[in-house]
Amino acid sequence: MNAVADKLVADDQAPSLQARVHAITKGHIRQWFDVVDGVLSAHRSHFVFREATPAQLAGHKIALKEAIRYGLCINTLIADPDFNEPDLAARLQVRLRQLQDAYDTFHDASLSDEQAEAVLKQVFPE
Repeated sequence: MNAVADKLVADDQAPSLQARVHAITKGHIRQWFDVVDGVLSAHRSHFVFREATPAQLAGHKIALKEAIRYGLCINTLIADPDFNEPDLAARLQVRLRQLQDAYDTFHDASLSDEQAEAVLKQVFPE
């Protein structure tokens, strides 16, 4: 064992270390939710109800892809039964679906205009 592992075993600090890591992870997830809320808000106000410029669409695509990628990484952590945060896991799944729908609506070339309209109506019923 290395010195850090030896100290953890000797001092029995593993439970407090686990609690700290858990709290840090939850904090990062909450920060990600705040960022995603902003991304989705900007998506609704600047892309769903207005015509975006090519530059705006390029930035939109990057923001959505990054949010989805990070969300998938977070999912790996909180899907573990030992993490035991089913509410956060469920909320994450909803956000990932919203992000993917937003991405598909504007940036998935295989999505027809009719399919895009159907997604928009499902996400933003009038």
